[in-house]
Amino acid sequence: AKKKKQVQSISMGQGQEPAARKLIANGTMNGSWVMLQNCHLGLKFMVEVEQTILKMDESVNPAFRLWITCEPHPKFPIGLLQLSIKITNEAPSGIRAGLKSSYAWLNQDVLDAVSQPQW
Repeated sequence: AKKKKQVQSISMGQGQEPAARKLIANGTMNGSWVMLQNCHLGLKFMVEVEQTILKMDESVNPAFRLWITCEPHPKFPIGLLQLSIKITNEAPSGIRAGLKSSYAWLNQDVLDAVSQPQW
C-alpha cells in the first residue's frame, strides 16, 4: 500500500520567509516534504535556501524533500538550480489546448465524490 506523504506548502512573497524557514527546519527534523511556491517572488530568500542546503549534513532526516516552484527568472540562483532535479511544465499553445489541460483532471468520479448539492 502506498503511503501518502504530507506536504507542507507556502506561497512566497510578502514576508513569508520566516514561515518558510520554519517549515524547512521542521522538515529536516521530521522528514516531511516542504513546497515553496512562487519562489520568483522571493529571490533573495532563494540564495539563503541554497546556503541552507549546502550546510545540511547527515543529521537531516533522509525522508526530507524540498520542492520549489517558480516562473523562469534570470536572477534565480544558478547554484540552487545546479543542486536540483528540475521538472518543467510548459503550457500548451492555444486556448482550446489550455482549457483541455485545465479540466483534464475533472471526470464523473470526481463530480460524484463532491457532496455539495450545487454540483
